[in-house]
Amino acid sequence: TTPDPDAMEDFSLDDGDTFDSKVDITETGPCTRSLTITIPASVVDERLEMQLGTLVSEATLPGFRKGRVPRALLERRFGANVRQETRGQLISSSYEKALTDSELQVIGDPDFGDLEALAELESGGDFAFTVTIEIVPAFELPELEGVPVTKPIMEVTDEHIDAEILRTRYRFGTPARIEGPFEPLDRMVGSVRIMLDGMEAPFFENEQAVGVVPAVEDEGKGQFLGLMVDDLADQLGGKKVGDVVEFETLGPEMHEREEIRGKKLAVRYEIRDAERVAPLEVKEMVEQFGLDDENGLREQMRMSLETRRDSEQRNAEREQVYEWLLENIDFELPPKISEAQAAGMIEQQRMEMAHRGLDEETIEKHLAEIRGESEKSSRDRLRLMFIMSRLANDFSIEVKEEELNARIAELAASRGARPEEVRAELARSGRLRDIGMSIQHAKAADRIVDTAKVTEMPADDWNKVVDAKVAERKAAAEKS
Repeated sequence: TTPDPDAMEDFSLDDGDTFDSKVDITETGPCTRSLTITIPASVVDERLEMQLGTLVSEATLPGFRKGRVPRALLERRFGANVRQETRGQLISSSYEKALTDSELQVIGDPDFGDLEALAELESGGDFAFTVTIEIVPAFELPELEGVPVTKPIMEVTDEHIDAEILRTRYRFGTPARIEGPFEPLDRMVGSVRIMLDGMEAPFFENEQAVGVVPAVEDEGKGQFLGLMVDDLADQLGGKKVGDVVEFETLGPEMHEREEIRGKKLAVRYEIRDAERVAPLEVKEMVEQFGLDDENGLREQMRMSLETRRDSEQRNAEREQVYEWLLENIDFELPPKISEAQAAGMIEQQRMEMAHRGLDEETIEKHLAEIRGESEKSSRDRLRLMFIMSRLANDFSIEVKEEELNARIAELAASRGARPEEVRAELARSGRLRDIGMSIQHAKAADRIVDTAKVTEMPADDWNKVVDAKVAERKAAAEKS
């Protein structure tokens, strides 16, 4: 628990000055520290006297004029509250100063223990308390020049253009209401209720929950409300409007919401409506895009694919840098992975995928897969966040306003929204910082790519290498 911020705001103790406390720092783990802070009796007496003096001059009670209430009466009636609130402010002020003086970088919320169990402030005596914190891990960086990187090489072919046109036809196609039975890529909406194992009340309810039958190539897996469900095709495929679907799944061990990690989730989904998309005709697509003919459409698709290829190429190089860094930098994470850290990691992944041009549905699918990763994979992602933050700081990398605006514009385009609307939404949710960190970390990785030892490989061969690595990691995770 932490001091009550409302209580601390009732009294302004510092009035612009500071006071010195004795701070003993004990290393209780690789990333944990225990701070015992002792506030001298002279400061305790000064601050109690200040607040009691203010109370005497400002207090009004029936039968007494302002400033004329006997001090002894005020101390009997309000003394306990004054001492408690003064104590809260002293704890807050001395803790913040201890962090500043020690230059410790704290992760998450400090643990002050049970504040109610602390001794009361007493005139003439020191006041001591202990707080436990988790800090940013410390580690040594290896030599970063000449990191081995493979660059996948791919030429955009007519087959790639045909596939992209087909995807775009479905993206801009016309949805038509259907009753079922549902087929791959059919979308539905309905009311959902999720029960968390051990809880009597519903953990989550929503009247407009969207479900999508996974594509054939997804082998039955799909995301539902941000969770990867292995047999979603079996659960939704073949159903019709009015059906009630019930299934169970496990909360991922590294989900942003700590309370569902590793817990059994019982899902009840009542389907109220559904639609199937009829692909847009090529001729209509040419007109919609304001082009002269199909050749113009194909050329535009080629340019779009080449831009995406270049982005994916660079991303593949960065991913190899990330892998190399994780293999060559070893340190322990803080024992507690907070919701804020896990959520920050997820949001950075979201921003990176949007930057690569992935549509919203594909992004949500990949995020569900990330949430369902093994604990080791999730912890590696969090380790990488600390590594890249350190590198960005060492490289003195800054994010310019125009870079931030460009990334927001890309995100807005992927959503079909206006940039100013997306920026306002990100500002409200506190996610502008995540976009900035995503840009900063990518620029840090690019610094390493620029001095890497690069070899080229055909994209098809590179994809086989990547698939083999993914299969190997999956097998290791299942074995463990």
